[in-house]
Amino acid sequence: MIFSDLVGIIADDLTGANDTALQFHIKGASTKILLDTECTPKIKAGTEVWALSSESRNVTPKEAISRVEKAVKTFTDNFSFDYYYKKIDSTLRGNIAPETLVMLNALEYDAAIIIPAFPQEGRITVGGYHLLKGTPIGRTEIARDPLSPITESHVPTLLQSQLDESERCIVGTIGLRTVMNGAGPILIKINELIKEGKKLIVADASSITDIEQIALAISKSEKNLLPAGTAAGAQVLAKYWLAGIEKEGVNVSTGKLPKLIISGTANQITASQIQKLEQSDDYDNVNFIPLDTKTILDGIKNGVSEDLVERIITNLSSNVIVCVHTSNLIANFDGFSEDSFNAELTKEKLSGMITDYLAELTKRITEKIEVILITLGGETSYKCCKVIDSNELKLVDEVAPAISICSDINRKWIITKSGNLGTTNTLIEILNYLAHHE
Repeated sequence: MIFSDLVGIIADDLTGANDTALQFHIKGASTKILLDTECTPKIKAGTEVWALSSESRNVTPKEAISRVEKAVKTFTDNFSFDYYYKKIDSTLRGNIAPETLVMLNALEYDAAIIIPAFPQEGRITVGGYHLLKGTPIGRTEIARDPLSPITESHVPTLLQSQLDESERCIVGTIGLRTVMNGAGPILIKINELIKEGKKLIVADASSITDIEQIALAISKSEKNLLPAGTAAGAQVLAKYWLAGIEKEGVNVSTGKLPKLIISGTANQITASQIQKLEQSDDYDNVNFIPLDTKTILDGIKNGVSEDLVERIITNLSSNVIVCVHTSNLIANFDGFSEDSFNAELTKEKLSGMITDYLAELTKRITEKIEVILITLGGETSYKCCKVIDSNELKLVDEVAPAISICSDINRKWIITKSGNLGTTNTLIEILNYLAHHE
């Protein structure tokens, strides 16, 4: 049986939209992603779940509010969804409170239940504190994100800091003791908090079981509740929201296309994945091209080097996997090198230049050769897809945990991965999948 317009997901970046939408695809829903609020759906029939990236993680709160309002309007103008989901970053980056609140108000819902935990990735919330493998998130390497640094590990305090002083009283919490007691006590606590005027309710969770109980409480509530969480929350809610949909078998064949990996993230998780691929004996046909600051600056000023483009195309045409990356640029950035000093660079400015450069490089390459494009990092993924006009992506299959392969309306194959997602073997897993589906 084919359903339509069941679930609408709004995320603050493309990779978040992708990994969350994937959870509904896995349960059997036909699922598509709109690249940003400038995009409108081309083909709506037969699609049960839509995700839209507001691309608002690294902008001002005022701009984020405007973009999410526009995202909600895009959905309400084009669809009649039964359910909505607000995707938030599992490492607390971005404008979580203002974005969730504006979506809540636009939909005229009673409250948002915010579940930041992603237990499968070692990210849990206990006593309001968000932990990454046992360490408060504000003390981890992820907290030093050049575009969206994390300054607070206590989620309720973080949300309050993102709101006007008059709004800070709307933040409430559901502690782990209540969550561990099950859906009944959780639902009672939700009703109590809503009576007290709470609109943004943060729920502790240390396991998928905890999230399942929170989701059950949401599904049983008579209130209009907006779940806001990670791919883990989407995975659990999909069981309730997609009842009656049966997953059909997928036979994916990408053909023997060359693979182009583009990485512009500063995250050390991705850097370790690239390093592991370099060390792998199974993939000795990979050409790694690390970019330096001078190459980026010259490319922004004078255009991407034709010699580099041709070198990459020659490799790809010879069945060599190409990985262009900037793994060490941000990590080693001090602002005092001659190139950096003369360009008056900051980490934030350099990050933007990196992703702009990589997008232009991707465009130049894909104009000349058909590839399977693998992009690493949310900003990199968005800009690369935008510049090659891949504005509507259809999820096809899961290539690794929380990572999907998509095709656009022109049947280009694209895989996007968040910079902070996965294990050291994730890139190898992606390439293994592609090798088995040629």
